Amino acid sequence: MDREVYVGEVYLCAGQSNMELPMAWVKPEYPSEFEREPDTLLRQYKVVPQYDFEGPRHDHEQAGWSVCDEQGVSGFSAIGYFFGRMLREHLGVPVGLLNVSLGGSPIESWMSAESLQDFPEILQKLQPYAGKGVAEERSRKSIAARDHWYQQLGYDQAPHTGSWLPLGQWDWRHDKSVDADPKLLQWCPMSLPNFFSDQGLSGFRGELELRKTVYLPASAAGRPALLQLGTMSDAEHTWLNGQLLGGRTNQYEPRDYDIPAGVLREGRNELLIRLVCEHTAGRVTPGKSMTLTVGDDVRDLGGVWQYAVRHQADQDCPWEDFARWKPVGLYNAMLAPCMLYRVRAVLWYQGESNTGGFAPLYQDMLADLIDSWRNGWNQKRLPFLIVQLPNFAIDCIGEDGGWPVVREAQWKVARMVPDAATVVTLDAGDWNDLHPAHKKTIAERLFQAARQLVYGESLPVRQPQLTEAKVSDGSVVLAFGDYPIASNKGDAAAGSVPSRISTIDGHEPGEFAFVWSDGGTVSANASIEGSHITLPMPNRTPDELRYAWRNNPDDGLLCNEYGVLVAPFRLRLHDLALGQRRQSREVQ
Repeated sequence: MDREVYVGEVYLCAGQSNMELPMAWVKPEYPSEFEREPDTLLRQYKVVPQYDFEGPRHDHEQAGWSVCDEQGVSGFSAIGYFFGRMLREHLGVPVGLLNVSLGGSPIESWMSAESLQDFPEILQKLQPYAGKGVAEERSRKSIAARDHWYQQLGYDQAPHTGSWLPLGQWDWRHDKSVDADPKLLQWCPMSLPNFFSDQGLSGFRGELELRKTVYLPASAAGRPALLQLGTMSDAEHTWLNGQLLGGRTNQYEPRDYDIPAGVLREGRNELLIRLVCEHTAGRVTPGKSMTLTVGDDVRDLGGVWQYAVRHQADQDCPWEDFARWKPVGLYNAMLAPCMLYRVRAVLWYQGESNTGGFAPLYQDMLADLIDSWRNGWNQKRLPFLIVQLPNFAIDCIGEDGGWPVVREAQWKVARMVPDAATVVTLDAGDWNDLHPAHKKTIAERLFQAARQLVYGESLPVRQPQLTEAKVSDGSVVLAFGDYPIASNKGDAAAGSVPSRISTIDGHEPGEFAFVWSDGGTVSANASIEGSHITLPMPNRTPDELRYAWRNNPDDGLLCNEYGVLVAPFRLRLHDLALGQRRQSREVQ
């Protein structure tokens, strides 16, 4: 057996879908990355998802190394790929990435049973799955229920979403005998992209057929092309001129389809989509482009389409019971076997699945996870580089506070836990996409943090932080300082300098709000002068001042001269109203 052994840097890339998200997913965003020369010294070890509730395993059931070449790059974690390439260029040594991630996984699935003892309400989630074969049976029954729902629409079964990204094509297997003749359907106009509830289909679940005619010049006939339809809810198949281009199983994956040579025609071209809406939130996602690209010609396909109802369901499609997301399961089967492998640091991008009712527990859970992992690796100072959740809106249940609470927890953990750093990414998300494609931006910020925290380099790029808050002449006055992007450095305070505050978009500073305990809230006007921001107080003294405290903060975000963003915060104003200053790196 041939073996290859390299000595270099190894990073653990852990978390949920935004860490797992492969380069194949973001290819339209970074096409040139797929044209690079192979780099045989950049490698990824991908752990295929498995779970185990019985105890930590000693080895993986299925995992393997891949090389960063033409065949392998598509499967690399996009965050890991960009981070690893930067590290390769900077250090000139081999870099290995342990990709231990799974879409949808909450933090408790990555925690050991011992580290969850302080969270009995979380451990309770595991009880219905205890016992040999119980979890598998629950999963099987839920999939059977989904199959039955899809069978009512004429499909042989529900699309199998797989267990890791990308989730794959959905083959066309449909009983045509249940379909009405398209000529007998009632066709209506619809403006796309859009929410179907805004187009006369409020409460609809079932299957729609969407059609659009596209007229092309003779120069486009027969040429290969690219069709991009954004994302849509939930599963669909797409045809062009009667040729099936493909199908996707879920609302998250971009509908990017290569059109082979010979399909496009001069003049009339017929585009057809059959879209299954599993729940009442059907859509072709607003804000996403719908285009047909032929050579350098990009045609906008947004606007008026025709739709008809193929099948209407009387209830929502049942959810799959994802046993693999339950507490301790991924820790035991995926993470624990890695602890025999020495790693330089951890890249952690997770939290979206913890923005619900248990969000207030996230800070303590993340701190305990870090402590547990460090014990498992026997590396008491194992560096943790944490990605703070970016902006997002479309599938959030109102402004329930879950996303801001998790962001706050991620920030505070890096302030309280030694050898940890959190990078702020409020400008790196998309309001209409849980899986933003801008992974290089996030990787660059992780790389800057790693250079400081992991390798002890002194860089000019620093993190602006709130250092002082006071009430003066009827206004709240905030002061900001720039600190190294690291935590608990002994010389951090000595190395701080006043920030030169501005906004990332050039707008007036936004995202400030005064909040009262009775639920009242009002936007706060803010003005910048150097490192200070002044906000006039309302007549009634508020209880809190909040900054960027919503799911999708996107207007007038604060940054320093290096473009590094200020993290969201909330500040209790009671003491300030009494004339007491708050002065420290953590005035909240």
